[in-house]
Amino acid sequence: MTVTKFGEKINYERTNVYSIFKLKSIDSELLLRISEALNFDFYNEIYLKKETNNFSKKVLIAFEISEKNIKSMDLPDEFFRLIAKD
Repeated sequence: MTVTKFGEKINYERTNVYSIFKLKSIDSELLLRISEALNFDFYNEIYLKKETNNFSKKVLIAFEISEKNIKSMDLPDEFFRLIAKD
């Protein structure tokens, strides 16, 4: 992709695109536009690198269990307050 085409996709003048290349940091709105223009998820890339550097893997698992089974678990009272129905 040319610099001109890239600039069009992120709504930047061609001459201003070069200033992006020199930045030490970037705001999230611009990063989102760049991600969309290049069809690459930079947010996920940053998150994965952070997780990899911490040597931790987190997985969110969601499943349904009956109220009877929930009450039989050894969970703190705070948990039950958080999931209580209105």
